[in-house]
Amino acid sequence: MHLIACEVFRPELERLLDAGNGACDVTYLEQGLHETPDSLRRKVQETVDGLEAQGAERILLAYGLCGRGLAGVTPRTSVLILPRTHDCIPVLLGTSQARANECTLGGSTYWLSPGWLNYPQTLFFRKREERYRDYEARFGAEAAAYLIETEASWLKNYTNVCLIRWPGWENDAELLETSEAVARDAGLPFRVLPGKPDMLQALLEGGEDSRFLHVRPGYTIDLDGDGAIAAVRVSS
Repeated sequence: MHLIACEVFRPELERLLDAGNGACDVTYLEQGLHETPDSLRRKVQETVDGLEAQGAERILLAYGLCGRGLAGVTPRTSVLILPRTHDCIPVLLGTSQARANECTLGGSTYWLSPGWLNYPQTLFFRKREERYRDYEARFGAEAAAYLIETEASWLKNYTNVCLIRWPGWENDAELLETSEAVARDAGLPFRVLPGKPDMLQALLEGGEDSRFLHVRPGYTIDLDGDGAIAAVRVSS
């Protein structure tokens, strides 16, 4: 088996694989592709095609549907196996999509995990003071304050910051401190929810239970008529 995974899962996957909890080759794709679903779809399809050309028969996908970024990804000769989730949050929490939806408080949660803390968007917080000083030197204090405020306008969509905290991280105290700093800098309340490796572990073992979608040649990933993530027959 071969695994195609978003970089957001790298810390958790490396931890599981290093502990011997699964054996497969992994291709990581950069974080942030979900922001442009067409780019995500193209990149995943190209990677699937390349692995199939090498003879891969079962390809695991550490992805959710990701804003329908995986809708239309189609195997030609292999079976694709992926979680039946809309994004990475249920996978990191180790819970169902419905439970994750409840935890996200109506979509107003800015989620953090070890992988998300490596995402360039969090550098927005870490380097804000440095950028302010640069703006101030170039444009003056008033303009600098305006630019920093404008940069942060996307935060109006969030009401809280939440760290998904798997047990047993060696740098757990650092992860907690960094996450609290992000929340403090964003001016948002901070909370922690425990995550579990169950779903990623099950994916590494082949995703054999009902939490996972199996997509065979002649089918593609999409939503069915009831809005559920499903393997849909490719129209001729």
